[in-house]
Parts: sequence; C-alpha cells; structure tokens
Amino acid sequence: MVENRTGAGGAIALATAAKAAPDGYTLVMGGSAPSAIMPAINRNVTYAPKDFEAIGYVAGLPIVLVAHPSVPAADLKELIVYVRANAGKLNCGHHGTGTGTHLACVQFARMLGVQIPDVGYKGAPQVNADLLANRVQLYFATLPTQLQYIRAGQMKAYGMASPARAPSAPEIPTLEEQGLKGMNLDSWNALYAPAGTPRLIVQRLNAELQKILANPEVRRRIENTGSIVRPGSAEALAKLTADEYAHYRKLAADANIRLD
Repeated sequence: MVENRTGAGGAIALATAAKAAPDGYTLVMGGSAPSAIMPAINRNVTYAPKDFEAIGYVAGLPIVLVAHPSVPAADLKELIVYVRANAGKLNCGHHGTGTGTHLACVQFARMLGVQIPDVGYKGAPQVNADLLANRVQLYFATLPTQLQYIRAGQMKAYGMASPARAPSAPEIPTLEEQGLKGMNLDSWNALYAPAGTPRLIVQRLNAELQKILANPEVRRRIENTGSIVRPGSAEALAKLTADEYAHYRKLAADANIRLD
C-alpha cells in the first residue's frame, strides 16, 4: 500500500516513517533534500539519518551548471576565471533558502573564493524565466528541465555536478573531470526503513530492490524521467546519507544558513 504523506518538502513523510515499527513493513522513499539536507539545516525537523536503516539507492537526478549565453566563457576553466574577475556581478538563481539549489550556489561561491549573489525563486520555471531574460546568470538545475534550452542554444552548459556523465547528454562533461572537485550534487531517491529494523530484513529488502531495478521496464520508466538508475548496497546508501548530512551541516554552519 502506498500512502502519500505530502508537505514540508518530504519531511512529514520521513518523520512519520521514523516513528513506525521497525519490522520491515513500513518503508519510505527519501530524497536527498528530506533525507540529508533538511535535517542538517532545519532545527524543526525531528529526525536525522540515525533514525533510519538504509535499504538501497534507487535513482539519481543529474544536476547541471548552466549560464546565460551572454557569459563569455567557452568552458568551465574560463567560467571560473570570468566569475572571479566579476565578483559580485553575476547572480545565481535557486529554489529558495535552504534548498539544494541554494546550497549549490553557496558551495560554488565558496569553492571559487568569491561573492556570487544568490536569488531565490519558487521553482525551476521562475528561475528559467529570469535566466533566459539574463536577470540571473548561473543556475544549478536538473538536467531534464534544462536540456531543451541547452540544445537550442538558449543556455550554456558548463558541466554536470554529478559523479558521472548523464546518458541522455554524454557530451556534457562533469565538473569533477574538469578539475572542480567536490561538486557532486545529484538529487537522489532511495529507500529507507525505521532504525532498528533487523539486519536480515534489510538484506532481504535490498535484494528485492536490486531485482526490481534490474527489470528493463522499471528501468525504462525511471530513465524516461531523466533520472539514472544506480543500484547499490544498503551500506553504500548509509554512507552516502551520512556523508551528505555532515557536508550540509558544515556548509550551513560556515555560511550561517539556518532554517527555523
């Protein structure tokens, strides 16, 4: 049975699952934002990664750094030079304070060691409208929403903020392979159970998840959304969640970002 618990960007669903009996009969599909980012920066969130047993990674939604075509940089190396030479003059659009897109702007500015003003919007359509109009110049966005603009020449793509190139756009290199280390910002979905779920149950659920993700029809439906299926172990997901939680806690503290 699927029960949709909407609200608070997924935090309500995860908070509910955290309190469920750890018997393997209640699972939650957590994304990177509600699973790692929100508990790291929002003091009102009542759970943390320790309140869950990782089951397995399901899919990642690749993130791409795009810019308005007026930015006179041919590649990421030239973009970094240009941004540093124009500190404070370029704006980075995002989806609101504390969102993954906001923290991407903050992290990019800190890695380059310059000021990049960030501008919050309600979501991707609003950011794209102002990016196309050159009111903001930079944006870390999900690849599927930007691909049409990139291929039409309405935006420049400077790299995937993901561990690997996206199958749907293999011509776009990653930021990592271009020398900008640590900007892996995939928006991911993964399966969790309440903390205390027995190890044998976790192993069984992970095994069943791997079978499901190996099904060609399931993979096709996931990949048609622009996501990338990345099966893996429960241990790998637990490490990913803990590492991202720690990363965003430090980033939020260093940049004085805190949600109440």
